[in-house]
Amino acid sequence: MAQRYDSYWRLEPDPQRRSFAAGFAARVHDPLWFLARQWQMGEHQGENASTPVRVNFHSMGTALEPAPEMPELDPLTTPPEAIIEGEPDDWWTMGRRIRLGETMALRVGLTVDAPAAAAYLLVDPPPPYEALAGRFDGLALWHDRGVLDDDGSRFGDLDIPETRHAYWQSDELVYQSAFPLAGGAHALKLPRHHGTSVDWFSADATSDAGVPAFEPSGEVTQAQVYPAALQYPGAPRSRWWEIEDAAVDLGGYPPDSSHFPTTLLIDLVASHSDDWFLFPVDASVGHVLTLMPGTVIVTDAFGDEYTLSPPNNWSLFKTTGLDMTSLMVWLRAVTPLQGEPLEQVLLGCDEYSNMLWAVELRVDSREMTPPTRTPEQDVANPPLVKPTGVSEPGEQKRYAYVPGQDATAYWHPYELVEPGDDGPIARRFIQRRLADLGRVNLELMPAATAQVLRSFGPTGERVHEISPATIPTIGLKLERRAMLARDVRGNPLLWIRRQRMPFLAPPGRHMRFDLMAEDAVPRPA
Repeated sequence: MAQRYDSYWRLEPDPQRRSFAAGFAARVHDPLWFLARQWQMGEHQGENASTPVRVNFHSMGTALEPAPEMPELDPLTTPPEAIIEGEPDDWWTMGRRIRLGETMALRVGLTVDAPAAAAYLLVDPPPPYEALAGRFDGLALWHDRGVLDDDGSRFGDLDIPETRHAYWQSDELVYQSAFPLAGGAHALKLPRHHGTSVDWFSADATSDAGVPAFEPSGEVTQAQVYPAALQYPGAPRSRWWEIEDAAVDLGGYPPDSSHFPTTLLIDLVASHSDDWFLFPVDASVGHVLTLMPGTVIVTDAFGDEYTLSPPNNWSLFKTTGLDMTSLMVWLRAVTPLQGEPLEQVLLGCDEYSNMLWAVELRVDSREMTPPTRTPEQDVANPPLVKPTGVSEPGEQKRYAYVPGQDATAYWHPYELVEPGDDGPIARRFIQRRLADLGRVNLELMPAATAQVLRSFGPTGERVHEISPATIPTIGLKLERRAMLARDVRGNPLLWIRRQRMPFLAPPGRHMRFDLMAEDAVPRPA
């Protein structure tokens, strides 16, 4: 008798297996069936799949004009960093100060041993120029030219440029400047330049009230270019059946609210894949480039033409005051040479002492060290001896006043002062000066010598003020250093940059209050 055996197969998941490689690989065992299935689902109809092959457009460039304060510096040939960040005496290098100082002193009739020459000598030049101490300083002689050369007959033929305009705002610790556009109705204003590279987002287009919107002016250029697919690291492959790079994992870095660009990249890859194309546009530096509306025409591989227009409400490259078709192209200083810091200053608000502190770390190319005192100075003003008296039970107690003795050199306090009749015009931090109360006679601590902590007006130096909104809670670091670049003609450009940077550890001092210390009681003889 024949026997029948029925067997059954059941597919069960194995939760013990931890490898998901096979599932993510998504191997296709029958590519022909896969293609047929795509055709059946209508995926081969070619909708929205044309490729751009040619772009025609009209462009116009609106030139920047020199700033009214310095018409000799053209932003079409000079990088804006050298124009905006330059200091009044940038031209005076140490070599020129020595060379011209000898010539100017000879013409004035000064000698090194003359009593009147002391104000024009280099006292303590920065390194590595220490050996030049005692030589005539041409910059000091030039600043006093109103007395030494009132008619211009002595220094007039030395080809010394006039003192240039300074855009540094000492109360805001930023640069503020503006460049007019061709036509004069609009200008590009750099409201808060921090001493970094100038780019399209650094400036805003401004105009007077009632002036019409920005209109480009210049010569119209017609161009025909060929687009190319957008390429970037980790981009998906642009051809079918091409193996992806196994090392690329766009989802391996989970995006969150603090990594918005990563979210945009994943959305771009998931939604549009390789459907983004770029086309080149020739532009002149120092101009506002405008693609004329209605002139950007794209021709695809089927010969169809499409007129492109920018979005109306949002753009990655939008300059305030300009429309969506315009973009500023600056003549940037490409990889300028940077010198060692001339000055380094820390700024930060201290809640313990309820004031703003400015700490000089480096001034005139030197690290700041505690000032040294001579034995003669200690004899003339000895340290204050703290009372150490101890009284016995039942005896009379006697107390002595002990002032706070925690003042440190090169720490400069700024007191917050409200506006008033005898105060500033606005709420400001006003620079003060510490006094050393740890000696018999009061001594003032060294005054601030860093240029970033000094303010100059038409009548000379004035007390430095800082706007409270300028200092963040994390503090600031100010640096001043020499920069070297070239203009479009190859001429060297030397200027001194002041740069502000965030600092995560603001300075603070735990100032001691004045005390009443127990003193010794004199006993009767």
